[in-house]
Amino acid sequence: MISFRSARQALVATLLLAVWPLSAMAQTSPEAYLGHPVGADRKLADYNQIKAYFEKLDEESPRLTLFTIGESTLKRPIIMAAISTEENLARLDRYREIAGKLRDPRSLPPEEARALAKEGKAILLITCSLHASEIAASQMSLELAYKLVTGDTPFDAAGILSDVIVLLVPSHNPDGNQMVVDWYRKHVGTKYEGGPMPWLYHHYAGHDNNRDWFMFNLAETRAVTKVLYHDWLPQIHIDEHQMGSTAARLFIPPFMNPPVPNVQPLLWRGVNLCGANMAYDLQRNGFRGVNHGRSFTGWWIGACDDTSWLHNVIGLLSEMASVQLATPIYIEPNEIPQAYYEKMMEFPDPWPGGWWRLRDIVDYELTLSLSLVKTAALHKENFLFDFYRMYKNSIEQVDKNQPYAFVIPAAQHDRQTMLRMIRILLFGGVEIHEAKAEFIAGGKVYPAGSFVVKMAQPYKPYAWALLERQTYPDLRQYPDGPPVPPYDNAGWTLPLQMGVACEPVDGPFEAELEMIEEVPERGLPQPDASAPWYVLDCRSNISYSAVFSLLKEKAEIFRAREAVKGTDFEVPAGSFLVKNGPGVPKVLGSLAQGDYLPAHTMADIAAVPKAAVKNPRIGFYQSWRSNMDEGWTRYVFDDLGVPYTTLHNDAFKGAKGKKVDLGAHYDVIVFADEDPEVIKTGKRDPSSPYARYFSGNWPPEYEGGIEKEGIEALKAFVENGGILVTLNNACGLAMKEFQAPVRNVLERVERSKFFCPTSLLRIEVDNTAPLGYGMPEKAAAMFSDGLALSTWVPSGDWDRRVVASYAEKDVLLSGWLLGEDIIARRAAVVDTEYKKGRIVLIGFSCQNRAQTHGTYKFLLNALLYPRPEGE
Repeated sequence: MISFRSARQALVATLLLAVWPLSAMAQTSPEAYLGHPVGADRKLADYNQIKAYFEKLDEESPRLTLFTIGESTLKRPIIMAAISTEENLARLDRYREIAGKLRDPRSLPPEEARALAKEGKAILLITCSLHASEIAASQMSLELAYKLVTGDTPFDAAGILSDVIVLLVPSHNPDGNQMVVDWYRKHVGTKYEGGPMPWLYHHYAGHDNNRDWFMFNLAETRAVTKVLYHDWLPQIHIDEHQMGSTAARLFIPPFMNPPVPNVQPLLWRGVNLCGANMAYDLQRNGFRGVNHGRSFTGWWIGACDDTSWLHNVIGLLSEMASVQLATPIYIEPNEIPQAYYEKMMEFPDPWPGGWWRLRDIVDYELTLSLSLVKTAALHKENFLFDFYRMYKNSIEQVDKNQPYAFVIPAAQHDRQTMLRMIRILLFGGVEIHEAKAEFIAGGKVYPAGSFVVKMAQPYKPYAWALLERQTYPDLRQYPDGPPVPPYDNAGWTLPLQMGVACEPVDGPFEAELEMIEEVPERGLPQPDASAPWYVLDCRSNISYSAVFSLLKEKAEIFRAREAVKGTDFEVPAGSFLVKNGPGVPKVLGSLAQGDYLPAHTMADIAAVPKAAVKNPRIGFYQSWRSNMDEGWTRYVFDDLGVPYTTLHNDAFKGAKGKKVDLGAHYDVIVFADEDPEVIKTGKRDPSSPYARYFSGNWPPEYEGGIEKEGIEALKAFVENGGILVTLNNACGLAMKEFQAPVRNVLERVERSKFFCPTSLLRIEVDNTAPLGYGMPEKAAAMFSDGLALSTWVPSGDWDRRVVASYAEKDVLLSGWLLGEDIIARRAAVVDTEYKKGRIVLIGFSCQNRAQTHGTYKFLLNALLYPRPEGE
């Protein structure tokens, strides 16, 4: 973390600007800097301007110090301002030290904790505009910083800031901010003004950058997580967002039911206290339409603010009604839903309708942010001591249904993915021990090298919530009526998603354990550079990554059609046989570093039934409708080193009336989860409940889909030997346009009869089939608006093979499922042959948000499908 101000600048500022009222005159206002008021109609500050303004305040004010906390995906600096009194900023290290001591009560008696709470300062983190099109908070941040450093506040700024350190992140998605502002400016004054971009506002995740906060895939997530749980340890955190335009003007906590059961009651009381104070200050300042207790639940843990709860941090969310970026909108009173037109206890002052502007959003957000700063100061000692108390409870208190520990056995189906999960847990602050010798727990013997996550630790709620299986409550609109959907995931159990064995142990046990701070990297023996053949186990995801690297080196590779036994190993069907050659030992040797990739050796493979693997030319479709699943699939490809070419609509259409030959350029074409109508026409099926979200205005070059011409080109591609891979709803392309011998039995089934909101379901896998290579016989599939497929005996040029199906009973593993009988025994993955080619239908999110490592292999196997004999 780098401070922008040099020591000399700090000294000069302290000497010259020692008195608060005099220094208030020395700061450049946002309006003076930008040339327009913050929140003015059709005016936006981009990230370069935001960063430059904060740098200017850092130079001008001794009450603001600027830090770089990380780098974005596209290599922009992510900045954070620390704002407080000069005296507090001079002692930041001491106050961070106090927060660190309060977090671990094992070496801190209560009386010492009270003394530290009295000495310490409340640390409040405000993060803005993670969703870049929800842009108001990033604009507001300039004015908030200015008001705090100049004392232009509704309270005594010097007195309040003497007890509070405000950490202000003006945008933790700087790439997206720049994209959105550039797009908006380009189209101001045209009919596209304020309309959506045709691409994601984060390079990989788009809106799903707020679903990454326990997985840490994204650079932006990691940067803010380090602030939250490693470097600064704020006691309060608010993440400021926007929502739709026609309902409430603002949501703030309390949240609606249900709560995550692992969160401490005192945490919820702190959330509600802060929310009530914000609501009170907003009301007394005349801000109408403020809502709590609806729409946003206390259940999901993958978002920026939600993950805070499980780390005993008061995590808050604000959601403002949106405009069209900086373009005002007019809302007719009769366009306001009845639920937001009448007074209710959680909504006592409805907004009547009318003009709604960016400046209105800025004013609401300034008021709630300043209110939170005041609340942090007024309750400073309580917040700090309660921070300590909650960690003490985490360690000492045994809650209902709490296990003693979770054990992650050393022996795993995919050891390298297990080690990756350990790294993820460590980054989230989980304490993990490694067993130095064999031990017995829960009546089972575990070998040395197993990992143990004890629940008696500061971040118990977080570790517990990630490792256990969720049971979402059966909430209905009325008895036996339609279900009330959760805000997002109903289940998220990390070991299930990643295909890692992890077992709860209820009672205490004895073991020789050593706490680890990072995954031990013991390294593997370097592969014998003289071996004729190497064997890579297809159970390990990293083997696929290695194969793509080896194919780049032009290595000769086969896949075994049966299990392979060597002198000291046995690997399953589908494992990779790699002929030694130039570059091969180097690639394998680099992956052996750090206990990553075991490479077995063989002298001869003549007796092994096998099929060649071709270096696939992969085309990957990207529509102009900012598809998050496409972005996450790109992330998976980039993470694993899978080469691909992005295909837009024009790639499926020939020039000057000529037909395009996709097979001349590609062997495999992949479609991520997307409505088939969007793929074909660029528009949702009119009958879809999501059709209204696709009513945006796009410039003509971004309209349409692959059209009928593209469908015909895809048919010719498959007929002549190409592989078409369809994920989740994109499977409809194969069913509707190709008439594959498959249908989705969930189509048009009422929600009251079948409902499964983003949950983990049990599947059974045929791992002798090429698409199932490397998978265990039983696995967990993340079902998110997924399919249940029915097949039949085909005729003509078709054939099919069911590779994975939902279990016969006990289908739900984690989350919520209604209508198990409808999905039981139905196919989840189907491999179809059509003429010379094939179409792969994966009817669930096998690479969901780059979290479900346990089912990546369905997609990877489709890319590395063994070639037919003679090809």
